Amino acid sequence: MLASNQNRGEHKDPKDVGHYSQKFLSADDPAPVNLLNKGGQGAFVLGCEHAGNRIPKALGTLGLSDAERTRHIAWDIGTAQLTEKLSEKLDSPAVLQRYSRLVYDCNRTLDHPGAFVIDADGSHVSGNVKLSKEEKQQRERAIYRPFHSGLSDLIDRRLRSGERFSYVAVHSFNDQVRGEQRPWHIGFIYNQQPQLSRFLIDWFRSNTDYLVGDNQPYSPIDAVDHTLRVQAEARSVPNTMIEVRNDLLQTEKQIECWATLLAQSLEDFASAHNL
Repeated sequence: MLASNQNRGEHKDPKDVGHYSQKFLSADDPAPVNLLNKGGQGAFVLGCEHAGNRIPKALGTLGLSDAERTRHIAWDIGTAQLTEKLSEKLDSPAVLQRYSRLVYDCNRTLDHPGAFVIDADGSHVSGNVKLSKEEKQQRERAIYRPFHSGLSDLIDRRLRSGERFSYVAVHSFNDQVRGEQRPWHIGFIYNQQPQLSRFLIDWFRSNTDYLVGDNQPYSPIDAVDHTLRVQAEARSVPNTMIEVRNDLLQTEKQIECWATLLAQSLEDFASAHNL
């Protein structure tokens, strides 16, 4: 099994990731985001909203047990390592959020009910009960803004230089929810700009035996495309959200396999579209 993100090596560089609230995050808390391969020349910018399961010292455990904090409710299992490998294989920059989505879900707006979850798949997140407006804004400044500022800086730099590129969000999903089995091995989520997702769907269906989801296991109807909309669609950047089933991301070997397949499919898209 892979180690928890709590134990992975990290660095602080406010210059790269933007300023964050020292009042909320102590000097002992790591910077909210990890920026990889900033100078990468590849055809993609990668984002991983749910890479980490950390909780700031000021919030204790949010009322959750150690076991609960390693479940999918706290983060997207395996995506930090998958994003790291994709960043390397594609020579593309990546922004990863280190803190748990239970602190603030960076794929949600401040006023969205999913930004501060209280009932998380049967677990009660007591640390999110009756948050004041100020407490929510404090988390938004410390967690959400650095992640999105990091992505905006990378994307806007590419746009100013006239480069052709695409944005890729990396996620994972549970193999079952509320007792219902999810059959897909991988899925691609899209809204206004389907070309990259449809290319990847066709690629995986043609080159693998995996069951591939087309706007499954989620779709924009489930309000999972906030980052795609504000970072990519608002700038007319081709984009996709990758969803890999998390029971297939349990070992380094599995993650390496998925990274190799995804990198090849993305490189084929880049070649076909002159990125």
